[in-house]
Amino acid sequence: MVHRTILAPLGVGILYWAAAAMSLALTNGADGVATMWPASGILFAALIVLPARLRWPCLGFAAIGSVIANAMAGLTAATVIGFTIANMAEALVASALLRHWSPHRPSFIVPRDVLAFTAASVIAALWSATIAWIAAGQPGELFLPSWFVTVTLGMLIVTPTALLMLALVNPQSRAAVCQGSARRAAGLLTMVFAVTLAVFAQNSYPLLFLPLVALLAATYGLGPVGAASGVAIIAIVAPLMTGMGRGPLGLMLQSRIEMSFFLQFYLVVLFATALPLAALLAARDRLGRQCADSERLHRLLADTSSDVIVRFSNDGHPVYISPAVIRILDMTPAEVIAAPVMEPIHPDDREMVRANWLRLLTGDPNASLVVYRHRRRDGSYVWLEAAYRIVDAAPGTPAEVIASIRDVDARHRAELDAVRAVKRMQETNRLLALAERAAGVGHWRLGVADGTLFWSPEVFRIHGIAENEMPTAEDAIRFYLPEERPRIGSLVGQSMALRVGFDFEGRIVRPGGEVRHIISRGQPEFDPDGVFIGLFGIFQDVTLQVIAGRELEAAKRAAEDAAAQALRLVDIDALTGVSSRRKAMAALDEAIVDSRAAGLPLAVAIFDIDHFKGVNDRYGHAAGDAVLRRVARVAKEAVRPTDLVGRLGGEEFLVLLPGAPAANAVAIAEQLRTAVAASGGGVEVGPRVTVSVGVALLSEDASAASLLGDADRALYRAKAAGRNAARLAA
Repeated sequence: MVHRTILAPLGVGILYWAAAAMSLALTNGADGVATMWPASGILFAALIVLPARLRWPCLGFAAIGSVIANAMAGLTAATVIGFTIANMAEALVASALLRHWSPHRPSFIVPRDVLAFTAASVIAALWSATIAWIAAGQPGELFLPSWFVTVTLGMLIVTPTALLMLALVNPQSRAAVCQGSARRAAGLLTMVFAVTLAVFAQNSYPLLFLPLVALLAATYGLGPVGAASGVAIIAIVAPLMTGMGRGPLGLMLQSRIEMSFFLQFYLVVLFATALPLAALLAARDRLGRQCADSERLHRLLADTSSDVIVRFSNDGHPVYISPAVIRILDMTPAEVIAAPVMEPIHPDDREMVRANWLRLLTGDPNASLVVYRHRRRDGSYVWLEAAYRIVDAAPGTPAEVIASIRDVDARHRAELDAVRAVKRMQETNRLLALAERAAGVGHWRLGVADGTLFWSPEVFRIHGIAENEMPTAEDAIRFYLPEERPRIGSLVGQSMALRVGFDFEGRIVRPGGEVRHIISRGQPEFDPDGVFIGLFGIFQDVTLQVIAGRELEAAKRAAEDAAAQALRLVDIDALTGVSSRRKAMAALDEAIVDSRAAGLPLAVAIFDIDHFKGVNDRYGHAAGDAVLRRVARVAKEAVRPTDLVGRLGGEEFLVLLPGAPAANAVAIAEQLRTAVAASGGGVEVGPRVTVSVGVALLSEDASAASLLGDADRALYRAKAAGRNAARLAA
């Protein structure tokens, strides 16, 4: 196990030694000037690719290779150690910076990755050059820039080439980094090699631009692999031929050092031209593919949505209408587009719709939603809800408006019923307020010294007796119902003894036997010296309030019943009696939460009636409605009591199957399908029909939308299989 662990770092160390030894041999030791230092690129690539546990062993073996290569070149021990530290530092710093800026492995198909890689290489090379300059005893002025450029080129040219070659091995990343076939790659890279060799094999003409042309052709044809491999080919051929005394550089330069620096500059220009261009081209191609996929998905969504998707020009004329309009208006998209824009709208709603459109174009956010009536083919009107959104077009092109229009006829009528119920409750509350304002209130006083009682005229009127004689406290207590007299007498006595207030409700009996409901409140009364002198209070006949309260409670219950009925209308599909789309979607969201909380499976099934349009066309809409009611009833009977059946719209239904694994869900779907196929055939229930069913199971990361999408795709598979079938989503 141990030898397998060190195999990769050992291989990196051997490659590092070979590259370093070759570079030192070509430069004739420490005094020569190398065009690039490929060993740094090899180690940088290894630190990027290898896991964290192998990075330090990799650095260790590479350091050993560096020491051996520098020692073979005849350098002193101190210089060997200093140069090795500099070489290890450059790879370590570059890989650390790259992981900080870009946690994933650089793909060189994203411009940001190319920028991060280049910056990390330049900064690391600067660190390395500084360390080597100090280790070499601060030599001449050419040492620092020569080391910096040599190391930078080694990482910029070798590392991308190595990483892209590794990406070619992975089938998933191959297409992203290389756009052409193997034959095409071989041809273009051979062309780069041949052009470079031809240019640098002669010294008669300054044709340095030709390798750049060949490199650009390889970049356009192959992408990042073509750019990196082409630069690497030029970086190998050009220095070798120049070192052999060949090439066009001799026409301009005489010194080998000048030629080496010029080659370094030349390679930097090639790298800065090719690899960023390849990344931009890859980004352009990726964006093009994303746009094409987005357009395809949006078209599929518009064509299959139960809502009508409409695209308007900025003058308000529809230029596209999805097929769902057939279900709502019984008209084809072409018929609706050909009709005058405002003519099918209800006359009472036209001005409102026109004004809303103008406000929408001015950017009014309150104009994004409008509810209006639209005429159907049969002349009846249906309530529609349109949600608008302005879509910015390309520069110089007029903006468009996208609208999602849905049938809200049943919901709107239920909302009107709910509004009427609320108004009835508000009217009852208003009458109650009037009754409270009209209630009479009297006052009374009970002295502590002689126990005399005083009533105001209103108190006498409430008791139903004349004001000819003041009653005593005992007489006042006897007006209350016998069962209430002990309680009230005790409250008054305690208040007198403890000098505290009281508040009670009671019932008194008038001389004619009439019972009145009263409220009496008392507070202790003190003279200016603080001496307790008696009780003072109010006496109020609340009989009307009690009666009104009872009536209010009855009205409140009636209003609540009406509101509950209105909500039931919103939650129940008016035609079929099953759950409405709103109720079904809310139940789906709740079922997903419950399923994940309990750790139980959840399945959904979407089914629709096969060839339902043919039923309407052949037997009429009344028969079609009868079929919808029958299918909904049969579906409710076919599923479990814990399952929910809802109508999504038209002939499409949703079944929630909480706790059902795949086998049970498919069995229930089959049971539903066979039950529907066996039902019908009478005049009242419509002709026989079949249904196609798509079943999907909730996965860990699925949303309501994705779960419905899986079921919908399974439904289409069932239809593609010949209809009257049930299919489970893959």
